Amino acid sequence: MPEVNMPRLSDTMQEGTITHWLKKPGDEVKKGEIVAEVETDKANMEIESFSAGVLEQILVAEGETAPIGQPIAILGTGANVQSQKQAVAPQVVAVPQQQPATNNASIHPQSRPAIESSPAQNERVNGGAVKSSPLARRMAEEHGIDLQQLKGTGPGGRIVRDDIEDYIEQQRNAPATRQAAPASVAPVAPAASAPAPISQPEAAPEDAEIITLSTMQKTIARRLTESKQNVPHFYIGSDIDLTETLEMRQKLNANAGEGGVKVSVNDLIIKACALALEKSPEVNGGYRDGQFVLHKHVNIGIAVDIPAGLIVPVIRDANLKGLRTIAREAKALVAKAQAGKLTPADLDGGTFSISNLGMMDVTDFAAVINPPQSAILAVAAARKTFVPIDNQPVIRDIMHVTLSADHRILYGATVARFLQEVKRVLQNPYLLLG
Repeated sequence: MPEVNMPRLSDTMQEGTITHWLKKPGDEVKKGEIVAEVETDKANMEIESFSAGVLEQILVAEGETAPIGQPIAILGTGANVQSQKQAVAPQVVAVPQQQPATNNASIHPQSRPAIESSPAQNERVNGGAVKSSPLARRMAEEHGIDLQQLKGTGPGGRIVRDDIEDYIEQQRNAPATRQAAPASVAPVAPAASAPAPISQPEAAPEDAEIITLSTMQKTIARRLTESKQNVPHFYIGSDIDLTETLEMRQKLNANAGEGGVKVSVNDLIIKACALALEKSPEVNGGYRDGQFVLHKHVNIGIAVDIPAGLIVPVIRDANLKGLRTIAREAKALVAKAQAGKLTPADLDGGTFSISNLGMMDVTDFAAVINPPQSAILAVAAARKTFVPIDNQPVIRDIMHVTLSADHRILYGATVARFLQEVKRVLQNPYLLLG
């Protein structure tokens, strides 16, 4: 039977978490139709089916994680859907109200039905492997939970994320529950074969909230930590006079007319960096596996703030595109990023990045390099500043920028020459129109 597999949706993706199934067992699926939404290390993306058929079985439930290439659903003729429902139905039984408490604290008798003994549960009794989802195993490892203590509520007794979260919540509430129990009720002695009690993570303060990181946030945390630990950063700053550039931008946007493409300051910076990278190809390179990689294309990544964290879509061949084309593409990428609709093609292949916080009135900052790129430009706000011109104080629009560079392959003079070229272009803005 044809399968729907977890696809590779980005160059750095290793696994994906199913956030929403758009189809349910029994639904017809057409070739190329979107069947699920998945959260990767970079964005929320859509999974399409490469085959047609009827969705007979979902193998990876919402909230669960699967590595790339693993089957997440099975397609067929639909004949097995009803038989599966009939086979599963007898396994659900009611929990007797007078049933005594057990050591399986992850199952709340009022919120979850009990599942009859299954092969996976028998394996646990006999000391075999525990059937669980990758996400559940990872959460159990993070919280020091022995999966042998849990009873899975997923398909076939599989332990899923809800079981782990329920267990953690039960353990947090356990002391209060025991204290409120009547004195005449004796605690149930643990079975001889039960594992030793596990150490629980320190409870959060009452005035604090614990928020589980998304897949993207975990990836950002891991990659930025690796960047600062493994990449020897050094920083060079420069002040750029944007007065004439802002005047030219005002004229360009006035001539665009109503409904025309407006050029932002960031679009001007993208174009200036792209032209400067043509003259400083080392800065457009990267470090990979002990080698210096020089890229033939100038693909500028632009950092975009989204609720889930930070994402860097890419404008390809920015040195070959006009200002209005860059403006149009940048606006579309930002809209797609904020809507969670970026595709792998929007995210892959960046050779240099720009992080602009000028619109937030930031005066100075340094960005973290996005490996395997060798540099990233941090852009602060343009501010009215008195500068001496012909020995007279004149107010000009001055913008401070800081380039973070990888010292394994870039050196101070190389970076300084690159910044000089960026400055030269921005202070002679009509060079941007060529």
